[in-house]
Amino acid sequence: MAYDTEKKLEDLILRAIRQVLAEQLPAKRRLYVVFADAFDCRCVNFLRSLSPADDVTVLVDEIQAEQVRCDIEQACPFASVVLTSQARSLPLTDSLTVYPVASRDFVVKAALGLADTFAARWLARCFAAGSAVHLQLSGLARFTGREPAAYVQQILGYYRKLLEYGITIGHHLPQEKAGNPVPAAVTEKKAPPVVTCQDKVLTAADLYPYDKGTILLVGAHTVVTSFAREAALSRGIEIRRT
Repeated sequence: MAYDTEKKLEDLILRAIRQVLAEQLPAKRRLYVVFADAFDCRCVNFLRSLSPADDVTVLVDEIQAEQVRCDIEQACPFASVVLTSQARSLPLTDSLTVYPVASRDFVVKAALGLADTFAARWLARCFAAGSAVHLQLSGLARFTGREPAAYVQQILGYYRKLLEYGITIGHHLPQEKAGNPVPAAVTEKKAPPVVTCQDKVLTAADLYPYDKGTILLVGAHTVVTSFAREAALSRGIEIRRT
């Protein structure tokens, strides 16, 4: 009888310890991956870069599901795969949605508020919920440098509109959890970041992931477009040749 009582007490203590430890563990960030365009190697490479530290959910439509499910599971085995038809019930609070690949068509529709596809409707839901959205820079269409200047300015205007909406664009995911930015008062003053760019052509769109004060080192033979110089000047980014 005494043994049973002691055993129950031990179980209660262990259960309490496990509960305390579980509460002390940082909550995983809820991360949704949405494919605005065709699933390709860029999507696979992005999935491979993810970490189990995030609670990853990949949203695919019924047509894509059978074709890409195996690739998703191999690239990101800890991710959950959910059909877009079942995505309505997914919670968006404190989440981050990432578009690994986004065509110019999607960017234009997103900037204009057109919601005629699942990817665009999901974006509208994120806005309504106040959740964070990120576009991978590697998944955006690049300028060739031969486009008419007016066309380039128009497209850049759509990107600027997305930035005004609070969407982040860059090579790396935002570090802070959605809704929990680091207060400016507690951030330490840091030396300006220095980034090396190996691109043969540097356009204004390439500058989006860099913050004010960044020093961008480019090669001696890198072609820097006039729009890139204007954008760098307006955003406080210094371009230096190595």
